[in-house]
This record gives sequence, structure tokens and C-alpha cells, in this order.
Amino acid sequence: MKVDNDAVATLREASLDKFVGGIWEQIYGGIDLDPQSILEQWQAAASAASATDAPPQTIREHPAALNLSTSGLLPATAFPADVSGSFNQSNILCRKVTQASRTFRSIEVVVQARWIEHFEAYVKTLAASNPSTSVTKHRKAALLEACQDFSWTDKDLRNRMRIWSGYKEIKDAGGWAALVFAGMGIYRFCKYRVGFDADSMQTLQTLRPRLEVAADTLHPNWRRLLAVVGEPTERRFTGHPHDWVVFPCGAAVSDPIPLRSTYLGRDPLFSFEHLDESIVDVHAWGGDDPRYVPPLPPTTTTTTTAATYPRPTSTYTCRTCHQVQSDDPKLNNCFCFPSLFGSGPRAASPVQIFRTSNGRNNGLQALVPFERGAAVGEFVGLVTRGLQDVDVFNGAAGSRPYQIWQGRQGNYTRFVNHSCRPNAQFQSFVWMGAERIVLRT
Repeated sequence: MKVDNDAVATLREASLDKFVGGIWEQIYGGIDLDPQSILEQWQAAASAASATDAPPQTIREHPAALNLSTSGLLPATAFPADVSGSFNQSNILCRKVTQASRTFRSIEVVVQARWIEHFEAYVKTLAASNPSTSVTKHRKAALLEACQDFSWTDKDLRNRMRIWSGYKEIKDAGGWAALVFAGMGIYRFCKYRVGFDADSMQTLQTLRPRLEVAADTLHPNWRRLLAVVGEPTERRFTGHPHDWVVFPCGAAVSDPIPLRSTYLGRDPLFSFEHLDESIVDVHAWGGDDPRYVPPLPPTTTTTTTAATYPRPTSTYTCRTCHQVQSDDPKLNNCFCFPSLFGSGPRAASPVQIFRTSNGRNNGLQALVPFERGAAVGEFVGLVTRGLQDVDVFNGAAGSRPYQIWQGRQGNYTRFVNHSCRPNAQFQSFVWMGAERIVLRT
């Protein structure tokens, strides 16, 4: 049988890319990996048990101790009159259990990776104490001793050790962050080991500082999980995720450097404030916002070839999809750019500022694939006018031109570089009566 080496290589790359993509999605997905909240839940359960002079019981037996109303567990047909309140309680219960399960899963793989290290160290100790016996026999003796403690068969433990060894290899290459934030695919990746080779581990090693800076800045408490195996819990990186500039794979320098340090050669007084929303320059515009766009005339019906359907009137109607716009997700019907507008607080965009290798200073790199037409972020900064000889975005709402300057305030969209083969573009979009500039793929 002839093996298609190109197909095998493609499968390996796809497997690794999927695994790494899962790590980035977990880091930027808004999960909560704070072990303190889990500890407080256990303490609350223990306090509830001691208050009744009852023997220690589990969290499952004390849902009230966790502020988890038992009504959240009722069958859907048994909801009381307050259906909305019961549904919200069920949401909270499911969220807490899911977060706790995710946290314990991270602790599990951390402990299992460390156990492999203890096993190997124990085998070396046995071999040093009795060098006349082969290492293979010492490993067998250590394995049988562990089987007794685990109450597992030799076969069961061997099968698990193969997977746990994969966890350790991932930790050794990509650091603890790669292990803690790995998605559910880590089990399959380590079990079947498709693409699990030296090249893959080298790739993880080059990504290690980038994973750590994202994990430390977005999840300040994640390293507390490492206390269970005696690892340091202090963060290496603090501040905003985009206070740091990372280096591409293969660069001579690997550790991220402060953003400010990359501009001191040009501007010794450089400073940059990260914004979520643009700020209107009151010295240029007073109390006015030049981005204001008059609302569309109210329309109460939408005519189709089949029938006429009523449509709610609204002060803010999208000029693209003609649906109601609102900052309240329950009222909003415009989903042109749901990651930016109308879906609640914005999540961190999975992008990093990186140091270019062709003399263009810094650039912006996506960490996960973006669908075509999806928003990468909003171009925000100081909304002003009259600036010259500096880089600005020139916009115009109607007949009033304005400028957005990101020299001292803005966000990561400042670092998008020009390309003759662009994969993103800026687009004007009116949201609730104000023109916004969206970076989209």
C-alpha cells in the first residue's frame, strides 16, 4: 500500500492547528478559571453541613449553600408562575456547574501531567538504589505499586499513562497555559497522537510566551490553579493584553516586550491609553458629536410579494438590515456586527500586536480564523479635527468631516499595516445614530 505523505502531513498540520486554535478560543472565550470561587463553594457547603451538626456532605447535597436554587432543577413542565425568574435561576445553576467542571478539568490535567513527572522520578530513585536491576523491572514495580493506590488494573493505568504523558509533553513545550486552556480536544490529541511529534512540540514551544501573555492579562487568577502542584502563582505579565508586543514564530527574541519600548526611539515621551469607545475632543467639538447621523424615517410595515408584516418603529433603525438597533440584547434585532454591537459587553478580540520583521515596526495578527465579513474590531480613538502631518482616519457623517486620531488613545486597530493583498478593510457603519468605523475581514 502506498502512503500519501502529503496527505499525512496535511492531516498532522490540521490536527495541530485545531488543537492550538482550541487553546486560543478558550483563552479568549471568557471562561472563568478562578479556583477561589470553587474553594468558596466547598467552604460554603462545609459550613452548611456543620451548622446542622451533620456529617460532611457534598455540594450536590447542599445546593442552597451555593446560592443555587433547587427550582432551577425542576422539569420544564413544573415551572412556577414566575417562569422568567426560574429560567434565570436555571441559567445561573448551569453556568456555575459548567464553570466548576471546566476548572476541575484543568486541575485534573495539571495533576496528571505532574504525576507522570513523579512516576519517572520514582523510577530513577529505585534504579539508583538498586542499579543491578534493570530499569524495565523498576518501572514495572513502580507501575504495580501505583495500581494498588489507584485500584486500577495494569492495563487501565498503562492506557491512562500514555494520555497523561501527552499532557506532560504539552506542558513541557507550551507551558502550563497550553495545558490549562486546552479545549476538550486535548484528550483526543494525546490519545491518537495525530500530528503529535517533535515538530508540533517545537511549534508549541515558540507559541509559549504568546500563550502566557494572553492568559496572564485576560485571566489574572489562572496561575492559582498551579498551586495544587506547587508551582508559582505569580503572573509574569500584567496590564492590558495589548500593552505587550509579541514576536512571530522563529524570531531570535521570544519573550514579549512592552508596547511603549517599541516607540521610544521615535518618541521618548510615548504613551498609549487603550480605549473601548472613541472619545470626542471637546476642544474641537464642544458638546457635539460630529459622527451623528439623523435617524431613518419611521417605518411601520414591511411589504413583500406575499404579504405585509408589521415592524416595530424605533428611533434607531439599521441602514443595512433595516432592523431595530438597541444596546439591550433583548430589544436589539440588528446582527450586522454582533461581536461589537447589540450583544452586551464586548469580548476581547483574539488578536495580538506583533513585531514585524520587515521594518514596519508593529503589526496585528489574528489568532483564530475570522469568517469572511466578520468584525475584527472598531477603529476607536480621539474624535477631533484640523490635525495635519499625523496619521488619522478621515471620516464624514453627512457634510461634516471629522478625524479619528490614535496617536495617544485608541485600540489594537491602530497597528493594522498596509498590504497590497489585504485581508481586512475598514467600513463605515451607523450604530444608534452615530457613524462607527469597523475593521472587518
